[in-house]
Amino acid sequence: MSNNIKGTCEQFCPEAESKLRIKEKLLHYYELKNGERTVPGLLVKAFARSAAGVKAPRTKDLRTERCLQKTVEYLLKDIVLDKRRPYNFVYDFVFDRLRAVRQEIVMQRYDEKQTLKLLEPMVMFLAYSRYRLCEEQIDNFDPKICNQHLQECLKRALCCYDEIDVQSLNLNELNRRSFLEAIYLLFNLGTSEALNRALGLPSEVSKSEVFASAFQIAIHYHQGNFYRVLVGIQKLPHILSAIASLNLQKLRSKVYLVFAHAYNSKQLMVPTSFLSRLLLYEEVADLLADCKYYNIKICDDNKNIQFMKSDFNTNIAVMKEKHECFVDKKFEKVYLPEILLLKRL
Repeated sequence: MSNNIKGTCEQFCPEAESKLRIKEKLLHYYELKNGERTVPGLLVKAFARSAAGVKAPRTKDLRTERCLQKTVEYLLKDIVLDKRRPYNFVYDFVFDRLRAVRQEIVMQRYDEKQTLKLLEPMVMFLAYSRYRLCEEQIDNFDPKICNQHLQECLKRALCCYDEIDVQSLNLNELNRRSFLEAIYLLFNLGTSEALNRALGLPSEVSKSEVFASAFQIAIHYHQGNFYRVLVGIQKLPHILSAIASLNLQKLRSKVYLVFAHAYNSKQLMVPTSFLSRLLLYEEVADLLADCKYYNIKICDDNKNIQFMKSDFNTNIAVMKEKHECFVDKKFEKVYLPEILLLKRL
């Protein structure tokens, strides 16, 4: 492949692929006009794995940088807001088409700033989708695959920033970098790799309010101060709060274990109302259900919990992530495409 290959296609899907997929009836629901089965609408280039021995792509089969940006904007605005199908269906289509964009970034060997313009919205989409679909069954959404691609996109974006002189970044670029660094830190909460990276960041990045909040949460988690972690998660903005909340079930199990040792007595009771507020439950009933799961004794009146370390089930798996009301309320107040496209942080 030539080092200087540049796309010339200004269509979301190159002509050769469009003709082939229309002929073979390989159009996705979102590529059909008004959902009709036989009428092609706006096609978007699909992801295809590179195969050994395949010739280098022609320039007319690769999209221009401007076209790739418009493609990302179309996917994260028009398609993401489409309510005709469940979000997991939307996710599958957008995930595949964004993957094709990532493939072209590599093929055309974009520089760091070109890569970031396209990659940052993908990070936001994957982070949002990881939370939005956390309650889905494995047949509809595989969190491990989403985690893998989110981690890859995050690391690639942060590597790009490492290659750019921080002094050359304008205020908007600094804010975007700080936000991505915060996502990386919270997505990898509890890992030494993420914390070490945070400790070595330039002051221009680490002094931002958003990153400072995420960093304090990471420090409190490292210190075992789970109360401060829980308080901090509630104060984070939208995407950051969503990513951090994916750790809530693990945090709750850790707090239960602490209480099982600290209040290990038949005479000591902990009010359910207190625990419910502490652990960010919207309803006491949710707390009681989790206590039953971990074999924690609930008093007859359902108003108190009795912790005994001998009863606590430490071998059971941490419960699956779920939507949290305090996070959902944050998304109700924002226009999603603005967040995903980093128009507003």
